[in-house]
Amino acid sequence: MASKINDSSRPLTSVSRLSSQDARTNEAKSRNRPLAFKDGFESSTTKPAPGQLPRLPAPPPILGLPAPTTPTPAPTTPVPPEAPTEPPVSVDSDPMTHIEYLASDALQGRDSPSAGLDAASVYVQAHAEKYGLVGPNINNPENPFQQKFNVYSWLGADKAGETAGAAHAGHAEHKQFGHTMFQEGFYLDEKMPKDTLKKLNQQYEQTMKAAGQSVVPARAGKQRSVEELKQVATATGQAVNTMAMLPGTGPHKDEVIVVMAHLDHVGVDRKGNPYNGADDNASGSAVLMAAVPELAEAAKNGKLDRSVLFIWTGAEEKGLVGSQYFVDHPIPGLELKDIAGVINTDMVGRWDDQRLSVVDTNTKGQPNYFRDVVDQANQQLADPFDRINRDINVYRDRQDGASFGRKGEDVLFLFEGLSNPNGGGDLIPEYHRQDDDIDKIIEDNGGNKPRRVKDLLLNVINIAANRTTEPQQQPK
Repeated sequence: MASKINDSSRPLTSVSRLSSQDARTNEAKSRNRPLAFKDGFESSTTKPAPGQLPRLPAPPPILGLPAPTTPTPAPTTPVPPEAPTEPPVSVDSDPMTHIEYLASDALQGRDSPSAGLDAASVYVQAHAEKYGLVGPNINNPENPFQQKFNVYSWLGADKAGETAGAAHAGHAEHKQFGHTMFQEGFYLDEKMPKDTLKKLNQQYEQTMKAAGQSVVPARAGKQRSVEELKQVATATGQAVNTMAMLPGTGPHKDEVIVVMAHLDHVGVDRKGNPYNGADDNASGSAVLMAAVPELAEAAKNGKLDRSVLFIWTGAEEKGLVGSQYFVDHPIPGLELKDIAGVINTDMVGRWDDQRLSVVDTNTKGQPNYFRDVVDQANQQLADPFDRINRDINVYRDRQDGASFGRKGEDVLFLFEGLSNPNGGGDLIPEYHRQDDDIDKIIEDNGGNKPRRVKDLLLNVINIAANRTTEPQQQPK
């Protein structure tokens, strides 16, 4: 792994940042604004030509614009339409812009796999390309912004979901945050590492036992092969990790800070009604998108030493499948040894905008280097968070960062927190329900919470990417 940090960094130069203070001036308008974007999208089984993106759904409206009070009179003479203009950077830098699109009915809950998740991936990619980020996956020359993988489930496992009280087709109801690895789905291929195959064998036995189904024994030895597991599994389709690289410009540009959020949610119910997942996890995905313009400007000005890899994972809701697939299938030039820190952002939209919860410990519960980074980054804010709670260590292995943490990487997990402002309590009552929609974020904090998390994230990335390094002695 890349060497870790000890020192602080120089401040980040930002461009046209929509500050939380500016956002508060529009809070009254945005709090009760009806959601307008409900356009649909067209999916097609026709494969696009190499290098050609699928058709994007219509872009979302800019949040907070008041409706006109009187109709505009028609001109007496025809006026040619104005040429379309790019939205201002401040719009692209506002997470609420992206939450409104990602959590719209049009994306049908962004299940893994689904046309809605594919459309979300296209939307994210177009945003990254607009600011000059590049697709790093040379193993997929057709589209290096994507890493595709097949998703499987166990034959007969649906009975386990029914026993637990299925929330909707294919996804068992649960109220504890997150998933453990391969809890409801998994990937299978011949390049699967031995430790992942072992874990999958164990998961198969546990799932069948919970479903009251018989277990097919291994043909030889104690462990079933990939081919044997395929015989007791069913393929549900192909999901996607969406990734974009912002190359660093300094002497440590070959080292990479991974910044991630899961793009998927849990789809629709049996009647086709979507679970929009505005907080889980359109909010985290949107925060990453909103950070792109300012980081791209920093890189352009030579103020980003290390590179930053953004990953919007798929199939997190199945059991951290997309993140585990990435870890198990390293991209050339992006092996674990090149990674110098991982930041995962999940559910950062709700409650008040003055508190946040983090996990900044390793698998032994000891603080990692992000402990000091977060505190320093918070103090650099014009209006620091009142409370940075460290009350969610129980979730450390139930989020995408765990796929990296098991490999010894330092991981920071950013989370909105629980119901008690001072730490502890319960999840939002809308967790994995159909009322997890953008209006709940607006009601709680007017959109300031995700905006402030973005500001904090920018500071964290700046410190991590521009730090000075010393060789770290590897454990013997």
